Amino acid sequence: MDLQCRNIHVSLEQKKILTDINLEIKSGQLISLLGPSGCGKSTLLKTIAGLLPPDQGEILIDGKVINHLPAHKRGTVIVFQDLRLFPNMNVEENIAFPLKMRGVSKEIRHKKASELLEMVQLEGLGQRQITQLSGGQLQRVALARALATSPQILLLDEPFSSLDENLRQDMRNLLLDLHKQLGITTIMVTHDPKEALMISDKIAIMLNGRIVQYDDSRTLYNCPANQAVADYFGPANYIEGEVRAGVFQSDAVSFRTTKKDGRYKAMFRPTAVKLSTGHGDYRIIRIDYMGEHSNITLQGNGLQILLTVISDDRLKIGDQAAVEFDTTKAILLEGEASS
Repeated sequence: MDLQCRNIHVSLEQKKILTDINLEIKSGQLISLLGPSGCGKSTLLKTIAGLLPPDQGEILIDGKVINHLPAHKRGTVIVFQDLRLFPNMNVEENIAFPLKMRGVSKEIRHKKASELLEMVQLEGLGQRQITQLSGGQLQRVALARALATSPQILLLDEPFSSLDENLRQDMRNLLLDLHKQLGITTIMVTHDPKEALMISDKIAIMLNGRIVQYDDSRTLYNCPANQAVADYFGPANYIEGEVRAGVFQSDAVSFRTTKKDGRYKAMFRPTAVKLSTGHGDYRIIRIDYMGEHSNITLQGNGLQILLTVISDDRLKIGDQAAVEFDTTKAILLEGEASS
């Protein structure tokens, strides 16, 4: 199902939470709402689900406005961060509960629950008590319960945030497999940029109740709309300068560009800077060992430069060094240089 949000505004307790939200999701896409805590991600999800009314704007499914429809008639289902499973029911009963509420027969409920248990790789655990399950298993039960009524749109509110990294990766893989198999339009809230990059067809970056950029993963990473978006995908080096006659000019680096004349910041991610030791105008002031790679911080020419190298025990704090910027990977952010 296609989903659209048009000019959505939402307030809670007279405080503006969402402002002018416009979002278009094609049928079968998996998109992420990415941003820091308090930016309005979960509020937008609940508004789409019908749990919160918008102050203004429209929500459309397949071109039809659904603002007037209650949550249970929208064809949406939401999985919350706290899962909200019933501790007094076993696994099968939890999964089948939405079907029971719709008056579906016990035989059909059992058959559907068995199919979903197999789908989420929990075969044979239908009679297990909820209190006997691990965190990863609980996530799978919650996902199976959400799929029980064959929703048109699946809404996930940071469902994997309580898991360790290995389990998170397992659940991401399961979600992608299910999404490929079922083709359900899916929106997932996350504050983890790596997670969003890995699983999403498109990502909506949210800051202060607004969507500041909505694009596919590669475009967001390589062509951020501004420094706030760029910084959300990790640290970077920013060099102030200006473009004149097709050349970006600064004290540290210059290169040709198609950008119009004006003030800019040239952004270089740590992997776009190379290091050579033994000479140069920079001095190593910090080494963060990360295993196979190390993050090196250098200072010189009025700049502090961060770069990533293959770990080398010969590098020492205080070493002199030169840097080389890979200008093919430079990203120019317009109008962001200080005057």
